[in-house]
Amino acid sequence: MVARLLWEQEVASSNLAAPTIIPQFAIRLFMDSRRILQTYYDQAAAHYLDRASKGIMGWLRRRELAITLKMIPAEGAGRALDAGCGPGFYSCVMRERGFEVCAVDLSSEMVKRVREMGFPACVMDIEHSPPPEELSPPFDFVFCAGVLEFAEDVRRFLGSLRRMTADDGQLVLVAPMKGMFGGIYKAYLHARKIPCRLYTEHALATDLRASGFEPVEIRKSKPICLAIRARAV
Repeated sequence: MVARLLWEQEVASSNLAAPTIIPQFAIRLFMDSRRILQTYYDQAAAHYLDRASKGIMGWLRRRELAITLKMIPAEGAGRALDAGCGPGFYSCVMRERGFEVCAVDLSSEMVKRVREMGFPACVMDIEHSPPPEELSPPFDFVFCAGVLEFAEDVRRFLGSLRRMTADDGQLVLVAPMKGMFGGIYKAYLHARKIPCRLYTEHALATDLRASGFEPVEIRKSKPICLAIRARAV
């Protein structure tokens, strides 16, 4: 309760995530899509890594790893957060590189599997909830992949990440780019009633700056992967 009150007070006094008046029908629609998203990943958890390593998904995954693994420090120091951890692949990478890793995800089944791998992990809606007290932010390094496309309000989501990142800490953010493959990905999710956003380099860098981050490195892996490393300012 204390953490939530402090979180709400900080949000209310911050320019990073100004309150927005949203019609009730839009709130219901968003909550329905959130439940669908959570259910989708709960059901996918048991076979997620296996499916992501085969066929077109495996090829896209390898394209992603070609840039993201270069953006995680080879010799980590301090605490790291895997924000949207999924089945824990990147949590393992960061632990192997020397970070003390915590993880959060919207899916309770994903969190369950990551806990079984020995990580402190919590269920969290990054955009709308304060961090659980057991996380004890801030973190020196935050990694977030495969989550931003589901944000309702991009700057509110990024503002939440900023509050969990230590001053001068680093964020690596991975998101899908606009383009043909991005459009296919978006259509795939929309067919399952899951809203999805696609990004351009310029727009995402602008949103990061407005949310308390300064981009320092941008990498693309066509046809879909956009990754930005940014410093918390």
